Amino acid sequence: MNEFLNSLKADLLDRRLLPILAVVGVGLVAALAYVALGGGGKASTATAPTPSAHVPAGIATSEAPAHPSQGVAETTSGSSVQRRGNAHDPFNPLPSAVKAVSTGSTTTSSSSTTSAPAASGTGSVPAGSGASPKAETSPVAPSKPAAPRRPATTYQVSVLFGAVPAGTPLLTATLTPYQNLKLLTPLPSGDKALIVFRSVPAGGKSATFTLVGEAILRGAATCLPSAAQCQRINLKPGQAEQLEYLPVSGPPVTYELRVSSIAPNKASSAAVSRVLGGASKAGTEALRRAGFLDLAGLL
Repeated sequence: MNEFLNSLKADLLDRRLLPILAVVGVGLVAALAYVALGGGGKASTATAPTPSAHVPAGIATSEAPAHPSQGVAETTSGSSVQRRGNAHDPFNPLPSAVKAVSTGSTTTSSSSTTSAPAASGTGSVPAGSGASPKAETSPVAPSKPAAPRRPATTYQVSVLFGAVPAGTPLLTATLTPYQNLKLLTPLPSGDKALIVFRSVPAGGKSATFTLVGEAILRGAATCLPSAAQCQRINLKPGQAEQLEYLPVSGPPVTYELRVSSIAPNKASSAAVSRVLGGASKAGTEALRRAGFLDLAGLL
């Protein structure tokens, strides 16, 4: 055996076989290099994870198999083989998915049943429908209309006035009637005014007259603000007052004022405004000359 090996060695080392031996060595080296480089590239390609593959969180997967055609089992423990459980058809839905779908359908139907209106005329919901009866709202009480404004009260005053002979008793003289006496009417006239009809106090029991001339008073009238300082007089229906006027020249003249009646009259605000606006200008001027325009008591 040794002789054979020695003879083979001698033949191979012969100069005529050296070129062939070199070619064979180069081919052997190239084959080794190809195996080393090509095999490594395939292994790295097979083991590299696919970028588009998505692994659910919390579930470990086994390492990629050495052979590309070998399947990979996904298990919670990370083992490469699923040891328990029956095979499942991937085209059939899982029981959990079927249950979720049925639950969603039940919820939808329940919602539809709840939103269904109650039967007309009954005002209630059928039992078992799952809908609660609608709470009844108490009716809102209508707001009360504003009470109509009460009409203001005006008064129609009728008087008798005129000159009487000196010494004539009260309520016996013949006087001139003045029906529905106008507000601020001066008597006996605007030029020679002694009194001015001023107003009717609240209650309508008397009529008020303001003294604007110098006169001596005799009768049943009430002086205001006092008997010592008589600026106004109040006369009730049926009462009379005599005013003795002393002119600058000539004999004294006596006038008698008698209130015949005071009748209340309901009037609107517009009517009251017309009454105030229709006051006598002559009486206003007489009051202005006497300095009584600031006194209260106008209608």
